Amino acid sequence: MAKKQSPTFVLTQELKEHPLLFSVIEKELEICRVMYNAVLGNYLKLEKQMKREKQFKRLMRQYKGVQKKLEKDTKNKQLTEEKRVLQQAFKSLRDQYELNEYASHHWVKAIRKHFGNQVNSAVAQKVASRAWGAFEKKLFGQAKRVFFVRKGEFSSFEGKTNTTGWRFVDGFIVYKNVYTRLKTKKKDTYANEVLKNIQQKTEFSYSVTSKGKTTVVKGTCHVKYVRIVKKTIRGNPVIL
Repeated sequence: MAKKQSPTFVLTQELKEHPLLFSVIEKELEICRVMYNAVLGNYLKLEKQMKREKQFKRLMRQYKGVQKKLEKDTKNKQLTEEKRVLQQAFKSLRDQYELNEYASHHWVKAIRKHFGNQVNSAVAQKVASRAWGAFEKKLFGQAKRVFFVRKGEFSSFEGKTNTTGWRFVDGFIVYKNVYTRLKTKKKDTYANEVLKNIQQKTEFSYSVTSKGKTTVVKGTCHVKYVRIVKKTIRGNPVIL
């Protein structure tokens, strides 16, 4: 069962320059790039192997035949059931070749270990999921190809929570024993209001509808996770 998400917004703020912390960010971006490319490469290699299988070719022929008939007879229940069975067979074959998101989380553990576990495990999993997301579009025909990321072009990484790894604490971005402030402008009303609500843990409520029943849920303003982004603004590199 999917976890219900509470209302979310994004606050983007530049970080006050900190040579040591920025050096760590640069290193992690490069490690994340290597992890992303490695996971993506694994998917492409396994997909190529799967497509050589006689079973895959047979399923493709059958699926195209059923799909063609369904275009002429969209309400045919027998054809609809045949399509469902074929889709399930495709899924089983994909799982056999580890063409699913779970596999990426498994592969990235070894890559992370290779780099001395410098990257937080949650960040590594998010990078792996990003690679899966790119490959998934190709796998299901939503994209013609995927692209590896060149050195220096991996621009962001993020965690899953604000409790481990990269964290926001009392106006600071913290990583292990290193930290730096956000560069919040006094005239930035939106940012200051957001930060105030986070600090005060302002309460709010929202509606959730499930199985036709609507309930009101209460929550407090808090940081879900931190995303680190490297950008070039007016010709100058900045960390957000």
